[in-house]
Amino acid sequence: MVLMLLTTVSVHASWVDSVRVTATLDDDGTARIEEHWLITVNSEDAKTEWYVKHRLQEGMEIRDLEMEGFIPDKEGLQPFHTMSNWDVDASRAEKTGNCGLHGGDEICWGFGDYGQHTYVVRYTLTGLVKAYDTNDGFNHCFVEMSCPVKHALVTICRSDSNAVRLSEANTRRWAFGFEGGTIVFDGDKVVTEGSDIGKRVIVMLEFDKGVFHPAVKASVTWAERKAKALEGSDFEDDDDMSMWEILAYLGILALVLLLCILLPLLLVYCAIWGWKLLLGLWWLVSLKPLRIYKRRKALGIASGYYYRDIKKEWSLAENRSMESQLNYLSNVSKERVSSAILLRLIARGDISVTRQMYEKKKGKAKMTDMLKIERPCRKVEKELNGDRKLEQRILSVLTGAAGADRILQPSELKDFCHKKNNYTEVKNLKNLLDAEADDDYIEKNARDLAGLKAFLKDFSLLNERNIIDVKLWDEYLVYAQYFGIADKVMKEMTKLNPEYMKLSELARSIESVEVSSLSTWSDALLATSVTDRVKYRSSGGSSSYSSGYFSSSSYSGGGGYSGGGGGGGR
Repeated sequence: MVLMLLTTVSVHASWVDSVRVTATLDDDGTARIEEHWLITVNSEDAKTEWYVKHRLQEGMEIRDLEMEGFIPDKEGLQPFHTMSNWDVDASRAEKTGNCGLHGGDEICWGFGDYGQHTYVVRYTLTGLVKAYDTNDGFNHCFVEMSCPVKHALVTICRSDSNAVRLSEANTRRWAFGFEGGTIVFDGDKVVTEGSDIGKRVIVMLEFDKGVFHPAVKASVTWAERKAKALEGSDFEDDDDMSMWEILAYLGILALVLLLCILLPLLLVYCAIWGWKLLLGLWWLVSLKPLRIYKRRKALGIASGYYYRDIKKEWSLAENRSMESQLNYLSNVSKERVSSAILLRLIARGDISVTRQMYEKKKGKAKMTDMLKIERPCRKVEKELNGDRKLEQRILSVLTGAAGADRILQPSELKDFCHKKNNYTEVKNLKNLLDAEADDDYIEKNARDLAGLKAFLKDFSLLNERNIIDVKLWDEYLVYAQYFGIADKVMKEMTKLNPEYMKLSELARSIESVEVSSLSTWSDALLATSVTDRVKYRSSGGSSSYSSGYFSSSSYSGGGGYSGGGGGGGR
């Protein structure tokens, strides 16, 4: 055990404090690369040199290597001598102040002495941007080390200021190999940034034809290159649709529209020839609705059954999963869950609704509904589960976004969730909203949840309760919001017993606000922290319309890249 620990320590004895890479792209696809390395070198795992391995694809070559950096007993960055033949077996003293290529794809230099030092490496990389059949682009690993990398920044720009500027309209972007990072446009530059790099920093850019005129033609199609990179990544489900898939989709859509037109005639025909013909057609078109019908019947879901209580063990996220599995046509939206949780937080007094002046533009302001954080939550308790954990997680996000004044303004939530430092909290919220209901949960709760929905729709039954149970009525309103009927339930509650509006904190807080306006905050929460993806709208000569506006990185994926063969001290 002790030996294992010692081995672990030695592997990570040296590390990269930061690496900044700037790749300036020429029109022919050549990249002029400048790397700034701040490295802490330890004698445990670095003996004579530092190296950066590259895996080069067809048409790629490292040229014009030069660098400057630390040389013992000299002030500031010193120019290094570039050797034509790098000797890996030379001594540390012989390598000090020198750099060179080993094997044609491994950049090496003498680190001079142990400790923290800065090195600047410059070289030309030919054939980075290649010409593909439908697009031009690259999938390249700019950073890969065998030791930890604390911070990495990769900037990609054009060398010619008169050339076509890189933009959202002509360039799609993806980042792989590290978690919690970002890849965004900064003007006409693509900037990728990450901390505590787990694997590597891979950037894939897809350009419309005409943005570049690459000198090197790829041996595979862009679809093949892209598919290999997206495989296993967080972006895999947003891959391109082929032309045949698009035609098939349009054909299905046309068939559905045709059925909508013919359905009335079909119903009349079936009424004449009997229900057996209609049942037979139902079996031919789709068996899934029939399976769902039989499952609902086996679970006891039926009209006329009402359930009047709220089970403590119910989870809104699991209820959403359960309803989606038992729904004939579509999934229940996550927005219903998050907006219902917001109502519950208001009912408990954790947040409230306040109306204040909001300056949307300079000189222009208007009264706007905002959320006020009454009981801030800075940390989610680990032992919680179900709705209690989801409530604390959402309250934690709202607290962080609201800032010191505890007033959540319209833009603050979006800004908070887009910051890389909040990635983990945002991802944990998504995971909670994605909770799946297992068969046991469905077996125990499906019938009663359907009964509660039926009960809330039939408000005449509310007259059965002569004494108002405020907490229960608040929960009725929470679940009415989840079912999408909160506006109607709120009006009926007011008619049936106005006293409830005085006794309930929830009712008082939202009395002057439409319940449906909660969707505004919920949509903002989901749009930033859960989905945070904007579908790419095809333009120019690109035939692709898959997602390419991802602002966050994927830890997995990125396969088939060039560059990035490892590195570190040796």
